[in-house]
Amino acid sequence: MSLFFTKIAEDGYIKFDGQLFGKTTLEIASNIGAVINIPGVSAVQELLPTKKETLETSSYSGNYGTGEFPFHSDMAHWYRPPRYLLLCCKVPAISVETRIIKSQPIFEDEEQYDLRRALFRPRRRLNGRLSPLRLFEGDFYRWDSLFIQPINKLASSLRDRVLDRLTVTQYEAVVLGRKNECVLIDNWKMFHSRSGVPSNGMNRKLERVYLSEVNE
Repeated sequence: MSLFFTKIAEDGYIKFDGQLFGKTTLEIASNIGAVINIPGVSAVQELLPTKKETLETSSYSGNYGTGEFPFHSDMAHWYRPPRYLLLCCKVPAISVETRIIKSQPIFEDEEQYDLRRALFRPRRRLNGRLSPLRLFEGDFYRWDSLFIQPINKLASSLRDRVLDRLTVTQYEAVVLGRKNECVLIDNWKMFHSRSGVPSNGMNRKLERVYLSEVNE
């Protein structure tokens, strides 16, 4: 088992020099694992700071602009979200950080029976459906205070407790300060957020790729 795989398995994320694995973000992602191809979505997605007035509210930037993003897991509204997400720096901004926390401790005081009965749904229909979702599905956690909403009272109270815990949980701060510096995050075990973007960080550009597995 590689040290790379061991690190992501134990810590839930790893920061690394992408140039060790390839020249482009897609090449880096393909050399560390299996890239997910989402119909209608580019395999490599460009992430740029944007003022929310210029975007629709179907994205985090459209809701929060250059302000701080709340903790979440990517594609939490999917029935089964992508396992890993790779963020690769193309234009660095040392004034902006990615914040990462482990998801399991947020739920460790919850009764498993209540977690099963607390139901959420996507804010909007996905493929014409509004399927019920749970924050813990046995092998992964999900969280998104914006794009999934509670259905019942158990879910509403659970949502409030999670929000309270997230405000006091200590996070790891990752700054991608060089071109092709990357962070790989286990989307099933970790929640992540972005700090606010000051004026000197507006040129920041990341590229994101989703992966279903990491090579051992």
